Amino acid sequence: MRKRVPLKFLIILIVALATIMSLGITGILLQHTIAVNEQKTINLRLRSSAQMAATDVTTIRALQNKADIANDSNIQKKSQQVAKINHLDFVVILNDQLIRLSHPDKQQIGKVFSSPKDASRALKGKQYFSTKKGILGMGYRYFSPIYDQHHNIIGVVVVGLTEDTITNSINTAEKPIIFGLILGCLLGIIGSLILAKYIKLILLNMEPYDIAEKLMEKNIIEDSMMEGLLAISNDYKIISKNTKAASLLPSIGSVNDVIDQEVYDSFFNDRLPDKQPKRTTFLGREFVYSTAKISKNNLGTVMLFRDITDFRDLVSELDGTRQYAQALRAQTHEFRNELQTILGLVELEKYDEISKLIPQLSKEYNDNIGYVTSRIKAPVISGFLIGKIKFAKEKNITVIIDSESYFPDENMEGIEMTNIIKIIGNLLDNAIEAVTKSENPIVKLLLKFNKKDGRVSITVTDNGYGVDDEIKNNIFNIGFSTKSGNRGYGLATIDEIVAMHNGSLSVKCSEGRETVFMISYIISNHLTERNENGL
Repeated sequence: MRKRVPLKFLIILIVALATIMSLGITGILLQHTIAVNEQKTINLRLRSSAQMAATDVTTIRALQNKADIANDSNIQKKSQQVAKINHLDFVVILNDQLIRLSHPDKQQIGKVFSSPKDASRALKGKQYFSTKKGILGMGYRYFSPIYDQHHNIIGVVVVGLTEDTITNSINTAEKPIIFGLILGCLLGIIGSLILAKYIKLILLNMEPYDIAEKLMEKNIIEDSMMEGLLAISNDYKIISKNTKAASLLPSIGSVNDVIDQEVYDSFFNDRLPDKQPKRTTFLGREFVYSTAKISKNNLGTVMLFRDITDFRDLVSELDGTRQYAQALRAQTHEFRNELQTILGLVELEKYDEISKLIPQLSKEYNDNIGYVTSRIKAPVISGFLIGKIKFAKEKNITVIIDSESYFPDENMEGIEMTNIIKIIGNLLDNAIEAVTKSENPIVKLLLKFNKKDGRVSITVTDNGYGVDDEIKNNIFNIGFSTKSGNRGYGLATIDEIVAMHNGSLSVKCSEGRETVFMISYIISNHLTERNENGL
């Protein structure tokens, strides 16, 4: 595997190189600018110095009088004075024969100028710069003619600086720049070190390729989930979503988009507690979901959800079957006990006892089963209720079917019959459990069906311990239960069935008193084809 370069090293290298390159280019440009400006300053100084020397009265008078060069020191002194004031290496006065009247090296006074051809142009009235090698070495010179009062050229003044002096002057001007560039490079390197450390701190000391791998792993894990995952910010923008969320809710939009208003109203705009399982219907599909606030930095809200439409009906039927099977199991258990009693009496040849027991069992049958079947004509429901009565009897709990109960033998759709069994079964189970600690536990059931409008009315009353108001407000939330274990789905299922039929569900209860559940809803198309055709 190819060795990867650490991020810290790359940051330091890139920032340092960028700093050095930018400062280097800046330094070159500044150096050029300084050299140009210094040259302009030198030119101005040479020109003004030459003008000063050329207009000096002492120099003009000496040239006019053609004084003895060897004995006249006024021109030499004046030249040295001008050179000192203007920081020049030399100021040379030439007469019209180009003989030196002054020079830094006194031995050169009285001799012909070293570059007569270069100086002769000044005798023609020219002012110019020249670079030539002279007595003092390579020099930068400025020539200017000297005029008398009649504007006649009587001599030439040559002022200049040696190449070494110019170089030293430029170097002196560049020293602060060079120092600044070095300091800037050092500060850039130090800054790159601090920046690298800060970025690593932000990245939790992880390398970019580590972050990329973790992000890929996160996306793979999220996209492997059977549930949809959707997170939104406080300003309703989508922070994250997985593939399942996009397939379940195609209209939610993309990451950084504002979430669809209908999706928000269906899933996020509720007042139920965080992490509490909830159900909703969206675009004809039913979903179970839970939401939670992203607590760190208050980023927003995350939701997990699943489409339960396809297996909801299957679960509903299985739940109804479970209720029915439980009732049949209790009924079978009681019949087995009675048969075993009769069998034991037969083996003991206690025929008189058998003759007494059978009428007693017959009476109990008529009192219980006959009472139920005379009011509840639907075999499925009556058989289910008989089983529930016997199941409660084993626990010394009395289940009473109200004398006003009536349910005809309607050949309803299987799902509707299952819904009724689920409602009765869950309410009776809760009521039986609620009265276990009562002195005289009684559970009452009133079941009615109106054939004209298809209205089902179910009322279950128990004399248990009741329900306080705080719990009452949450009992229909999915997953909520006052009991331990995987509970809290029965009443939520009832609430869902009633809501699906636009029915009503009410609870009258108080702590320490009886509890009454009242349910009413209409089954549309409740008559079967057999009923509609009079068969």
